[in-house]
Amino acid sequence: MPKLFLVTLITLAAAAATAQDMPTTTIAPAAASASDTQNMGKAPTVPNGIGRLDARVFDGEGNPVKDAKVELESNRTDGYICEAWNTTDERGVAVLPPTHMGRLKLIVKAKGYKTQKLIVPASELNEPVRVTLLKK
Repeated sequence: MPKLFLVTLITLAAAAATAQDMPTTTIAPAAASASDTQNMGKAPTVPNGIGRLDARVFDGEGNPVKDAKVELESNRTDGYICEAWNTTDERGVAVLPPTHMGRLKLIVKAKGYKTQKLIVPASELNEPVRVTLLKK
């Protein structure tokens, strides 16, 4: 019986530790727009430092684009490449996981739209990056 208790205790501790490492997502009410959404972007403070991209994707008429794939490729000065990606919600918002930031290439794709490829300065990530997609 003590062994079963010990195994259960270890399993619960491991699950709790894993849950603490997982990012949390706040779901805003459906009525919220991308401009009402809190900025989650963060510029790195040092070269190759950790940063986070908050992307806002719209069509040519200013409407949010849902389910756009937002990919970020970071070529660091130390030779490493880091990648992060996410898809936009109904507000056109995609917040990527924190990653090491170097020279950044942003690729945004959505069905029915032309793919956008942009160079984004890491120093500008303290504000949301607005991307406008054009119809094919």
